[in-house]
Amino acid sequence: MMKKCLAIFLTVLMLCSLAACGGTGNASMGGDDLQPVDEAASAEIRNALSLLVDRNYVVQAIGQGGQIPASSFVPSGMTDADGSQFYENTDYYDVSEDAYEDNFSQAIETLRKYYAYDESTGRFLNFPVLTYLYNNSDTHKAVGEYLQSIFAGVGITLELENQEWNTFLNTRKQGDFTLARNGWVADYNDPICFLDMWTSHSGNNDIQFGRGDHAAKAIYDLDLTPYGLDIQVDDGTWAETYDVLIGEIKSTADRDTRYWLMHLAEDMLMETGCILPLYYYTDLYMIDSSVEGFYANVLGYKYFHSTTVNGSGAGISVCLASEPDSIDPALNSTVDGATLISHLFAGLAKWSQNENGDLTLLADCAESLPEGVPNNDGTVTYTYTLRDGLKWSDGREVTAGDFVYAWNRAAGEDTGHGYLFEVIQGYGTGKLEVSAPDDKTLTVTLHNPIGYWEELLALPAYMPVRQDVVEGNEGWATNPATYICNGAYTMTGWQHDSVITMKKNPNYHDGSSVTMNEIRFYLSDDANNMLSNFKNGTWLVIEHVPTNEIAALKQQYPQQFVIAPQIGTYYLSWNINADLSPTG
Repeated sequence: MMKKCLAIFLTVLMLCSLAACGGTGNASMGGDDLQPVDEAASAEIRNALSLLVDRNYVVQAIGQGGQIPASSFVPSGMTDADGSQFYENTDYYDVSEDAYEDNFSQAIETLRKYYAYDESTGRFLNFPVLTYLYNNSDTHKAVGEYLQSIFAGVGITLELENQEWNTFLNTRKQGDFTLARNGWVADYNDPICFLDMWTSHSGNNDIQFGRGDHAAKAIYDLDLTPYGLDIQVDDGTWAETYDVLIGEIKSTADRDTRYWLMHLAEDMLMETGCILPLYYYTDLYMIDSSVEGFYANVLGYKYFHSTTVNGSGAGISVCLASEPDSIDPALNSTVDGATLISHLFAGLAKWSQNENGDLTLLADCAESLPEGVPNNDGTVTYTYTLRDGLKWSDGREVTAGDFVYAWNRAAGEDTGHGYLFEVIQGYGTGKLEVSAPDDKTLTVTLHNPIGYWEELLALPAYMPVRQDVVEGNEGWATNPATYICNGAYTMTGWQHDSVITMKKNPNYHDGSSVTMNEIRFYLSDDANNMLSNFKNGTWLVIEHVPTNEIAALKQQYPQQFVIAPQIGTYYLSWNINADLSPTG
């Protein structure tokens, strides 16, 4: 399979250097025949560039971790209304190996409508220079170099710019890029967690939909009358169409209608060409055979609470990622940060592994996870009772009011996690319909029933924080002395860009389930460094390995080299405000 994929790649590079119509030396297309590059043309251009990319090559020659070539943004593992795979009910790209040459030819024909093309060389003459932004990683670099080579073969210059993780996140969030490496792993098993991140007000909207120049572009249509809804918009803005559509999805109780609308939302996204999916994630990591009790979920979180090393719970050293951007539960936006927070904080619910090795949701700070009570207006109210004796790491009592404060804080506009709270009544008014009648009772009212509510309760954004700790101390989550938490562990040390040390929290209510006394999370994104420390026994779990070592590691470490399921998509994102007009 690898040889076949490499052969396809080499064949395509040869095709790039020949004329599209036979290489007979025809003159280049003149500027008078070219169409203007407006918003609709930009979308067509971005989609054409997506067809130039051989996803099978990326998966087999670069990823090498069992990834699936992506034909959509919503990934494999996400179910549809009838239980089938959501992505299998879409038709955006044919990503089969046999389709690539046709895809490539189609891309060239589309791009020739907008850019001068030299028939004798098979290259475009006036395509603007592009920049590809990515963070430090062998895999990300290899993907960038592949894109650079395939684009160069047709006369498109792609300059590569790499940044360290935190700088990269901030640059991308601010929209200071043309084309950027991106990835998203499910918050919970429902397609909406891939679709609601692109509303104009979302903190995860790196593409800048509905922002900057795009905010005023009244070019989108939305007709929901076929679905029984009295909504029809012609020539509306992104906020007037896509934002409205997502709002309807979140307030629609009928399951079939809701899934039809989610397919419509993905159609709108993919028509812009701003999302270029490459592959559906798998979770590749290495774990030493001495480690027992470890588990991970399909969201990418890794759990060390119940581990032992050679039967001992004295301590474990692991390396999952570099310095986190934030481990404030309301501000974190990464899987590695969520893993850290899941050890330090406890919400109403948590993920756990049962005796059969299956993952399940259990009550954590809540005594139980009761069913919601339907109201006459279609809303649903949940009432939770907190366990007795819940304490913060400094010994103070955890109260229902701490949850009320934390949820309202995380739902704010500046956190980037507001979209996770849109299901709660009062969202957008500045005050969620969540209350604490007393210190042990928490009530919350949702717009309508949703199947993934308990999964939300296990997310970091839904974990409590204490108002007196957070307010007036902007750096509280960067210093072990001020990092007051309520989970299985407390943070006892943070040597920035080096290691975060956690020790078992004596105040955690379920301390008997915690077997590992100390966890040292080393901070690095250097895959060679990770592998070296794994081989010498210093780090017992690592998240990344050098791409060029994968094949050998699979052979040398058949038990320790793990490829696990994960619900996520590795993709490229275009800044929708980037100018793709011809040069000259």
